[in-house]
Amino acid sequence: MTGLKKEKLAVTIVTGFLGSGKTTFLDNYIQYLLHQDEKPQLIVNEVGNFDANNQLSHDINVIPILNGCVCCDLKQDLLIQMKQLIANRQTDHIVIEATGIANPIEIVAACQDPDIIDEVAQPFIIGIADASTFMARESYTQQTKQLMEEQLKVCSLILVNKMDLISNASRENLSLLRTINDKATIFYTKYGQITEAQLNTVSHQNVQFEHIHGNHLNINTLNYTFTSPIDRRLFYQFILRLPENVLRLKGFVKFRDEPEIIYEFQYAFGVPNYQPIECDKNLTIVIIGEYLDVERIKNKLDMLQFT
Repeated sequence: MTGLKKEKLAVTIVTGFLGSGKTTFLDNYIQYLLHQDEKPQLIVNEVGNFDANNQLSHDINVIPILNGCVCCDLKQDLLIQMKQLIANRQTDHIVIEATGIANPIEIVAACQDPDIIDEVAQPFIIGIADASTFMARESYTQQTKQLMEEQLKVCSLILVNKMDLISNASRENLSLLRTINDKATIFYTKYGQITEAQLNTVSHQNVQFEHIHGNHLNINTLNYTFTSPIDRRLFYQFILRLPENVLRLKGFVKFRDEPEIIYEFQYAFGVPNYQPIECDKNLTIVIIGEYLDVERIKNKLDMLQFT
């Protein structure tokens, strides 16, 4: 990937649906930019009220934009942050990790605002697709399927991730990606890993697209904060019984049998993952899904909290 250092600030947008592996890829991508002697600045958008993804292994400043989606209600917040970065001139490459329900077209529009368009280059868009989720996209609502495809449609680079989780026979179905985007460079990856040699081959062509407002009204969220440690067995049961319309859960919990340890939980498309962490975090989880029955889920979490 050559030619990133220009007079204008380079901008990369990393997009992809919930649970596709954007943060894991970003850890590798930031390392790549540092090896190119760039000074990357990362802006991370989360729909919850905390940044559960700030787990990068590199010592760079991360600017969180929380409590909403930068392609809708927080577009002005993104513009303000970019203006500050331009004014400070402490970076030569702004990397934006969009939330999994964002339409990158709207983020491009924010980057081309008249106030900053002369200062920043046209964004380079990288899309991360979970192989299993992409192949199962017909099982979601039409709005969600459309969002998944629109996220990939405008990319110059697409990483089809988590290839280790699908069978060899299923891989032929991934060729349908070319019907969505026939111009992007496509790599097939595990754990979001891509080599510097691969990145250096990617062309920064301008992808043409219609300006469509990202509509994800069918996707809603629930933020829930625990006030104390909870029963481990009951929480596991809660996770296993989540309805199919829950697309993503992420956050931090403590258990009564180990009250001093904080666990980071991740759940996407039926697959839970958790690990202990050493830093201090609010005991908050964010649940994202299609047409969530927020009150019912909240009641179950209340029972977890007080049982």
